[in-house]
Amino acid sequence: MSKPKGRHVKVRKDSETARETSDIITAIARLIRAVSVLLDALRGWF
Repeated sequence: MSKPKGRHVKVRKDSETARETSDIITAIARLIRAVSVLLDALRGWF
């Protein structure tokens, strides 16, 4: 009985880690996009 329960907990933990990883990836993508937009704006000024 304890084996399936432990496996279920591990799966839930993995999904939480995957969610955190995807959040980090999204944040990095947004940061890169913001930097590229900023660089384009600076290029337009100079």
